[in-house]
Parts: sequence; structure tokens; C-alpha cells
Amino acid sequence: MKRDNVGDSLAGGGGRGSGAGRRRSERRMDMNAIANVLSDGARMATSGLGRRLSSVFGALIAAIVLSVIVVNVQTQSQLARDRLDLRITQLLETATESVWPYLIEGRFAQIDATLAGMMEQADIVALFLTDADGVALTGPPRGAGRERDPLAARAMETGRVERLHLPDVERVAKPLQLGESTFGALRFDFDRRSLHAEVIRIWTTNALVGVALVLAGLFTSNIVAARLIRPLNRLTLATERAAGGDLDQTISVRTNDEIESLANSFNTMLVALRGSIQEIHEVAYRDKLTGVPNRAWLSHQLEAIALEAATRHRDFSVLFLDVDDFKAVNDNHGHHVGDRLLVLFAERLRRCVSDLGLSLVNVDSPRGGAAYRFESDAIVARLGGDEFTIVVPTAACRDLAAHVIGAMQEDFEVENRCILATTSIGVANFPDHASSYELLLKHADVAMYQAKRAGRNTFAFYDGDEHKLSLERQELVAEIRAAIDGDQFVIYLQPQFHVATGLVSGAEALVRWQHPVRGVLGPDVFLSVAAGAGLLPEIGRLVVRKTLAAAARILAGADMPLSFAVNLSVDELADEGFVEELLWQIDAANLPPGTIEIEITESTAMTDSAAIERQLERLRKAGTRLAIDDFGVGYSNLGRLKGLAFDSLKLDRSLLQDVGENEEAENLMATILAMAQVMKADVVAEGVETVTQLSVLAKYHCRYFQGYLGGHPMPVGQFLDWLAKGERCGHPDRAV
Repeated sequence: MKRDNVGDSLAGGGGRGSGAGRRRSERRMDMNAIANVLSDGARMATSGLGRRLSSVFGALIAAIVLSVIVVNVQTQSQLARDRLDLRITQLLETATESVWPYLIEGRFAQIDATLAGMMEQADIVALFLTDADGVALTGPPRGAGRERDPLAARAMETGRVERLHLPDVERVAKPLQLGESTFGALRFDFDRRSLHAEVIRIWTTNALVGVALVLAGLFTSNIVAARLIRPLNRLTLATERAAGGDLDQTISVRTNDEIESLANSFNTMLVALRGSIQEIHEVAYRDKLTGVPNRAWLSHQLEAIALEAATRHRDFSVLFLDVDDFKAVNDNHGHHVGDRLLVLFAERLRRCVSDLGLSLVNVDSPRGGAAYRFESDAIVARLGGDEFTIVVPTAACRDLAAHVIGAMQEDFEVENRCILATTSIGVANFPDHASSYELLLKHADVAMYQAKRAGRNTFAFYDGDEHKLSLERQELVAEIRAAIDGDQFVIYLQPQFHVATGLVSGAEALVRWQHPVRGVLGPDVFLSVAAGAGLLPEIGRLVVRKTLAAAARILAGADMPLSFAVNLSVDELADEGFVEELLWQIDAANLPPGTIEIEITESTAMTDSAAIERQLERLRKAGTRLAIDDFGVGYSNLGRLKGLAFDSLKLDRSLLQDVGENEEAENLMATILAMAQVMKADVVAEGVETVTQLSVLAKYHCRYFQGYLGGHPMPVGQFLDWLAKGERCGHPDRAV
């Protein structure tokens, strides 16, 4: 007999017992009706349809409960294992930080005391320190002698933390290394029995809950089997979705019986599972220091946002930030102050975003990347170290960057210190600057370094042309390094002459790059890049060595004194090692005093540096001459020039351009030459190309000249051949 609902069953029961109902009270009639319902339910359960429905329902309930319990048990067990791993990591870090100072000082008594204090923790079975051979230095493990510990030895060999999983004990060894030196290893045994007990408790609890739910479901199925077909189907579908990973659902069953309770229990389990998964999610995707999302979470979100933006033809921007001079904060105040500064920096970034009316999307936000609102959402994430990233609508990127720069002008108060932490920001727009999220992050990073080069404490948008030039500079720097190692830099000699006689007075050594593919390259191609990469001293060493060798070779066959000029930069003069090597090479060359002339630019001469003045004085005492190169293009302090006691002034070629054609240019030349005579300095005019220019120089008693009129720069071998043909400028047998 089929019953649609409880009301129908009560009505049917009352009909069958109508004769008895007239002789009993109303309460007795109700009790009989309930008994009849139970009797009908029992008869239904024994019928074929009832048994089939009860069997199917029982199997489905068991499957649902089992699926949820398995997922819940696995999740909770994994969390327990994660907590164990975190506990071990924290113990390692604490023990390492505690023993390092004592280990370096060899204070093993303090190490014993420190480790003994940590041994009071119930979950530590053994904790000791080994030497570099793996032999215990502090109290040996319980029940063992001071023998070589294999796990500690393996950790020191591999240079990383080694672990050995035993049934009841987790053995861990961490090498204690500083640079290339190994001081020993930290060994401890951790009690795993608490983990086993927790796993057993999880299984037992979930099993009991599951059994109770299954029994309750089987019992109620005998009464309401016919009404369970539709809710059962819904529960089956929900179980399949949960098994597929869809835990963001709620089952709504309105039966006022055990099935509704089961559905509610299922919902409760889903809530618990979501909480467990959210906890794992928080650990995996939230930055532990600042609380903002980390790089892993940002990558997932950016990938989804970029995909949706490309599909919907939307745009967004990425701001890449780092703290200017953050290393100085750590060095001067300690890493704990630096960490606190990063926390405050992240909080200020979030406030800046909120100030512009943007909504922050966090790890625990209900919206994922696919639901990113391109008009109003923003993400603040920490990539690592002092690097942060902000994802914002493109329309707000410039305003936000400017607002952040302004906000960072206010000091941060950290442990009663006021610290100014400005920031440099790079901005890249999607899809204008990149068509993928990986490239977008990279280009924002490049733009941040463009902001650094612009002086820091500012922001810059990604510039593809500048990026291309930067890559070309990097490639050129790599080629220059290879050229230094491969001895590809050579010197060319350009002769210098006496104005009065035309005789050769010496030569200036000019560097050239004998490139294996591009041929001979002039200094304008590579010197500025080499200077930016700090490679000038390396190139200078090659030039000096080859100039000294060429001077010795040329003077061996010359019948007159010759000088050889070498250019030095500020970087080379500031490098004490370079100057020491230069002095040693000059002394070893055993050349006549005054043979080598050191040329520095006018701007270098004006540098107010006691160190550079000291180096120049050392070079002078070693028998070298001092010349001021490119004179006339800068702003010289005549008093300072006199104080440097230079021997020569080399006039810049620009001073000769209009000489012979312009009276003012000639008067300026005459004034400079007269000033040099008063200062008792020789003058070398550079860039002489015409006889007219040479005539003017002779008129005003300029002593030396250099330029294409006399000779082009040439390799050392060619210079020797050229010199052998005659030593006068304009000699008929000379190839100029």
C-alpha cells in the first residue's frame, strides 16, 4: 500500500480503526494512528519495491558518507602532516639561530645548555650537534655512543636538510654552513606518535559519524522510502559534484525527517571541508610576513585575468614596485626592522588603493580571477623580498602610481625609528605592452629598473625601445667581457709633432677593439658601455701594458726621446689596485723618466677628490708626466689646475675649428697659449687638419700639435714603418 505523505497515512489508519476509535478517547485514536503508520512502513519495507528502495537508498547514503569522510579524513590528515613539517622547520630554524653564535666562538657549553633547554619539549626525542665528520659534539643521542651519524654526514655532503622517516621517529639533519665552509650539522629526532594518534583519531571520529549516519539513513528509509526518490537523486548529484571538487554548494531538502537532517549534515561536512581547504589555501597563497597574496596566488589570478581580458577585449595594468635602498635598512638596522618596514609598506600600499576607491581582491575574497571587475578591482601582492605588485584598471594606473610615490614621502615609524622608504615603480599595460601575463610582469619589472635609472622615487611606463637598447647594452657588455678575456683590445698610435720643426715628439695611445666579426671598432662604440659596467679598469690594464711594450719597442730603434700618452678615467684613478699595478708596470718597463704621459680629462681634473689627487701625485713621483686632455670644453678652476702641477694642456679640437678664419677664435687661442706659458705648461693642439691652423699655432708659439695633418692613428707595427720614413710633418716620403 503506497503512502504519499504522513497526513495521508494518518487518514488511512483512522479509517481502518473507526469502530475502535468511537470507543476510545481522542488521544488513544492518535496513538493507534501512529502505530498503523509504523505498521504500514514495516510492511512497505518488506515488499519488493520497499526493499529495492531501501537497498538503493542505503547504498547511496553509504556512498555519500564514505565520499565525504574520505575527503575530510585526507584533508585533515594532510593538515596534521603539514603542521608536523612546519613544527620541524620552526625547530630547525630556532635551533640553528640559537647555536650559530656559540658554534662560531667554540662555546660548546652554551650549545649544550641551549640544546638541553630545547630537549625539554615533549616532542623532541633527541637533539645534538655534530662536527664536520658527523660525530656528535654535544650530548649524544640517548642510547648511542659518539659515533659518526650517517644522516648528518649525508646532509653535509648534499648541503641541504636530510630527513629519515621511521615508524615512530622523524630524524632530521641540517648542515651548518657559512659560504664554502661546513662547521657541522644539527641533528634531532622528532616524535611522530602524536601524528599517528591524531590520524587514528580522525579516522575513528569520521568512521563513527559515518556509521551513525548510515544506520540512521537505513532506519528512516523503511518509513519514507517512497518520498526519498527525488531527494536521493539530488544527494547523489551533490556527492558527484563534491567528489569532482565542487564544494561550494548547498543541498536544500524540505522533508522534515532524517533525510533533511542527512542533507544538513552533508552541508555541514561541506562547510568543514571548505574551511579545511581554505586553511590550506591561506597557507599556500598568502604571504606569511605581510598578509597580502604571494607570488603563486598572483600568478594564478593574473593568468585568469589575462585570459578573460583577451576574450572580452578589456585592459588592465600591472605596477611593479620595490623599496629604494632596502638593503641599507637591513644592513643598518637589522632584518627584524626590515621585516617590520615591509609590513607597514604593504599596509600603506593597500591604503593607497582604497584611497582611489578601488576594491581590494584578497586570497579569501569570494571572487576568483575569472570574476575580476576590470573597472574597480585591484590586487596588492608581494613577490618576494622588497618587491610588490599591484594589478589595477588601466584608467587608474597613472593616478595610483603617483599617489603611491607621494604617500611614501612620509617616514615609517619602526621601533621608535623614523625611516624614509621611497619606492620606484614600473608600469606595464595589457595588452599594449604584453599579450601574456608572464611577459606583462617581466615588462613591468623592466619599467621599474627604468624608473631606477631615472633617479628612483618615481614611476615609469614600459618603453620597448629603451628595453631593446638595454638588451643590446647587456649583449655588448657580455661581448666586452669576452673581448677582455680574449685579449681583443689593441692600441693605435697617433703621432704628435713639434710645431716649430715638424719632428715627431711622441704619440698618443688610443684603444681599438679588434672584433672577430665587426672588424676594428673605435672607442665611441664600447667605452661608454664599458664604463657603465665598471670594466674601464680592466680595459685600462690592457692598454697600459701594451703601451709600455710598444714604447720600449719603439725607443729601442729611435735616436731621439719620445713620449707616449695614455688616457685614464676617474674609475681607473679611483681604483687603488689599478694604480698600484700601473706603477709596478712603469717601474718594470725601465723607461726614461717622462716617457709616459698620463692624460686626464678636464672634468676629471676638476673632481674634488683627495684620493684622486693622491694617486696623481704618486704617478708624478714615479716619473710620469701629467696632461689635461680636452681642455676648453669644460669649466676649469685655474687655481685648481695650478695646484695639480700638470705638465701639458691638450687643447680640444673644437678650439681650432675657426682658427685662421675667425678673429675671435684666433684671439681665444692666443689667450689660452699665453696663459699656458705663464703657467709654464706645454700645449698640445689636437685636431690639426690644415696648414692654416698649423700656421696660427706657430704664430703664437704653441709647442706641439696632433691631428690628421701629421698622421692618423695606426697600429704599432705600421707606426714603426711610418717612423722609419722620416720624422717631420709633411715630409715628402711620409705616408700621412
